Amino acid sequence: MKKRSTKAKGKGFKNEASQHKQQLEALKEKDPEFFEYLQKNDKELLEFNLSDESDSNDEEAQALEEAGLKDQEKVAGPSVVTNELVSSWQHAITKKKSLRILKRLLLAFRAAAHVNDADDISKTFAYKITSAAVFNNLVVVCLKHVSDVFDHHLKTKDVVTKKNLPNTAKKWKTVEPLVRSYITSLLHLLRSLSENDMVYFVLKETEKSIPYFLCFTKQSKNYLKELLQFWGTGDDKVKIASFLNVRTLVTTAPKPFVETCLKGIYMTFVRSCQTTTTHTLPGINLMRNCGVQVFGIDLNTSYQTAFVYIRQLAIHLRNSMAIKSQESYKSVYNWQFIHCIEFWSQLLATHCDKQRVAESGESVLQPLIYPLVQVTIGVISRTGVFIPLAPYIFSILSSPEIRRKPKPSTLKPLDFSVHLKAPKSYLHTRVYQDGLIEELVRVMGEYYGGQCLSIAFPELAIPAIVQIKRHVKKSKNLKLNKQLHVLVEKFEQNAKYIQQKRQHVEFSPNNRAQVKTFLKDSSPEETPLGAYIQSVRKLKEQRKQLTEQS
Repeated sequence: MKKRSTKAKGKGFKNEASQHKQQLEALKEKDPEFFEYLQKNDKELLEFNLSDESDSNDEEAQALEEAGLKDQEKVAGPSVVTNELVSSWQHAITKKKSLRILKRLLLAFRAAAHVNDADDISKTFAYKITSAAVFNNLVVVCLKHVSDVFDHHLKTKDVVTKKNLPNTAKKWKTVEPLVRSYITSLLHLLRSLSENDMVYFVLKETEKSIPYFLCFTKQSKNYLKELLQFWGTGDDKVKIASFLNVRTLVTTAPKPFVETCLKGIYMTFVRSCQTTTTHTLPGINLMRNCGVQVFGIDLNTSYQTAFVYIRQLAIHLRNSMAIKSQESYKSVYNWQFIHCIEFWSQLLATHCDKQRVAESGESVLQPLIYPLVQVTIGVISRTGVFIPLAPYIFSILSSPEIRRKPKPSTLKPLDFSVHLKAPKSYLHTRVYQDGLIEELVRVMGEYYGGQCLSIAFPELAIPAIVQIKRHVKKSKNLKLNKQLHVLVEKFEQNAKYIQQKRQHVEFSPNNRAQVKTFLKDSSPEETPLGAYIQSVRKLKEQRKQLTEQS
């Protein structure tokens, strides 16, 4: 069977794409309703392009031809790469920065990247890799030194910015084919890796090549796609390496691509938090923290992305309320929805922080607080926006699970951090009631603890103290009463602490500017309630570690 040439192969793909486009145009005229359905539900089909792998092969071949690398491929067969040969190449490109030798090295690197594609007869290579040791050596040399050679010839070291990418350099046209060949092979290598340590090493070393990826629209998108795949599915080490590369992309890329990165980060997070268990929760928390950090790099672009997705949550909630069905109810009553709310809550709490606003002015994300609160009434942040959640917390005190006498049980304590809904076997049991009491007291403390430095804390705490004391007076649940009594003590001590601090102020309550600066240099842990909450958090963390160990 004759091999199909790269040129003919590329032409075939183009013909297929053209035919596909014509078919879609005909469909639009014959069946507009179905075409509209595809627009809403399967955009990728309508925006059909050549497959990534096909484009990759065509671009790789084009790059090799442009660089003059094709001429070096031997008709008699590929040459076997040895460690001695790799060492000689390494010396030439590190000491002399030789582009001629770099071309040979890239030919060998291309063969290494496709080492698992031996069955594909459409590919020909100038070199052959027959040893795992040689493969590792070759990959290490390329990852560590090729970008440095590009930097040397383009004189771009340490001067890369969003407006000064390598493709603005004078010698770019000379080096461009080599750069294209290198990053295309690098992408193919990334797609073929599965071993975590190898993936981690390659990701770590490719960070310095990010400016070169950004010189090519398609390759930069494919690179982002691979990074997000590893970020969503890899172990913690791989997740962090992927995240660092995405962060570098965001800080280096022009604005349109920054938005693509942010959308990719959020959607990968959403897909990764569909299942919440004791094992997956640490990874979800890690991804949320990473995502919030990336969104903080360019707040103007982040505002646009956050607005779209917070609005999407609001639409889900509105549809759930409008359509009274079990299915619509479950569309918001699930861990994925909860984690999304938590993501945006943490983003706003981090970047609309009162202290940050006092130093730098109001954050551009500030207008998003109100719509997010309207969606969930569940975001407690350091933004200075007071959200009255006390009625929702106190309603738990009157629930049957708290008031009725529980049944004895030998079940292990329920981990509330990973259970959206308690299993039926736990309902009405003592172990469930004890856990519910502990969570109730903790959440109540956290809620009021968020205001423990507020100049208005004494007034804020009065209704809570009165309501808790009334409940304790009527309740026969000794365990709950004891914990609530401790909480009331901390409320009263904190109120007294704030009152003592207020005695020294010389401004009236209507002086908003001065009110905001009250105890601004103090930390919550310095207050009685803040110190109590800190101890409760530590105790909870210790119990969690003991549970995981057992």
